[in-house]
Amino acid sequence: MLTNAAIVLIFAFAVFGLVKSWDVRLVLFAAGLALASLAKQPWVVLDAFRSTMGNGDIVGPICSAMGYSFVLKLIGADREMVRLLIAPLARVRWLLIPGGCAVGFVTNMAITSQTAVAAAVGPILVPLMQAAGYHPFVAAATLVLGCSGGGNLFNPGEADIVAIVSSTAENGGKTEAVLASVAVPELLGFIAATITFWILNRRSPGSDLGVQSEPVASEDRPIDFSKALLPPLPILMLFVTQPQLGLFPWLIQLYPDGLPVPHAMVISTIVAMLVSRANASAQTKSFFEGLGYGYVHVISLIIVATSFIEGMKAVGLIKELVSLIQGSGPLGKTAAEFFPWLLAVVCGSGTAPSVAFSKAVLPDLSASNLPAAIDLGVLGAIGATFGRTMSPVAAVVIFTSTLTDVPPLQIVKRTAPALLVGGLVALLVILAR
Repeated sequence: MLTNAAIVLIFAFAVFGLVKSWDVRLVLFAAGLALASLAKQPWVVLDAFRSTMGNGDIVGPICSAMGYSFVLKLIGADREMVRLLIAPLARVRWLLIPGGCAVGFVTNMAITSQTAVAAAVGPILVPLMQAAGYHPFVAAATLVLGCSGGGNLFNPGEADIVAIVSSTAENGGKTEAVLASVAVPELLGFIAATITFWILNRRSPGSDLGVQSEPVASEDRPIDFSKALLPPLPILMLFVTQPQLGLFPWLIQLYPDGLPVPHAMVISTIVAMLVSRANASAQTKSFFEGLGYGYVHVISLIIVATSFIEGMKAVGLIKELVSLIQGSGPLGKTAAEFFPWLLAVVCGSGTAPSVAFSKAVLPDLSASNLPAAIDLGVLGAIGATFGRTMSPVAAVVIFTSTLTDVPPLQIVKRTAPALLVGGLVALLVILAR
């Protein structure tokens, strides 16, 4: 009884820390260590910390993807892709909301940092929307919804996807199976959220809001198509080299499970260097700075999330959680989406709740039912993604607030209803399988 009370107290303290905006890594590691110490096994947290630090299956895909993103930003390829995608919208202004969301979503597939995507898309999309008569609140919410609505879940180097794969790998979980599982519910959920947001804000253009339409400054130079097509290159490369397609038999002999994600990212970086013909030394430096950024801002979250999970295992919470979700049918799937969602709203991070959930629930469940385990991981990832998008403390929301001079809560008020509809649609898709 005393132990249960202590566990509740530890979790209450963790939630308090997240609400107070303490660093999520500090909160998760401290809570994990406290739980493990309660079970008189503090070393399991330290062991998890050590082993995760050098786990190539996790570090390789995530850091190489971030390195490629940094190179794209350096040579301006991200901006060229955004210009290419937004160009048609300038001529069809009534499509700016769904089109703006779509541009952010597609850009986020290639560049997995939502804040970086907002930085690339925002300076082009926001002035265009305001010139068309949309209120700044709506323009800001459109930017956040598109850039943080889950496009990253289509990137095999995204931490959420890597966590699902690594948590089910021992029982046959593969990257292509996870991406196939996430595609339909995430895409339909995002479309539903976008349509809902569009309907709720359809009256935004016009003089009744007091927004003055001003000309938008546009770049006169032509779009550099060679750069604009670079961001999706590694995703395309990974798709066409899937073993089941049989397009490259010689490659299957080298990589029976398909081209590794880090290989695709490094090859794409080399192509980007050749295409841009810019300073190769500067691009190399940028690539490795991206690797470091990925480790500091993403891998560190996975390390502490894994440590936290070990603490939960030590006191028996993981066994109870798996039993609850595995035996609850629709209720378990609802919980799989809801709890990561709630944590993401509180802490502003989609990665930490999603990774923690996958590592806690999926390994044991995948041993008995691999497809069900992957579906739960997908729901957790979507829930955490949508939760982050409606969190006033999320980095992408704070950045957009600064860019547009719109308070974070005003952005969240407009994205939240749409995301709730989208989350329900994603859940129904999974339940219907």
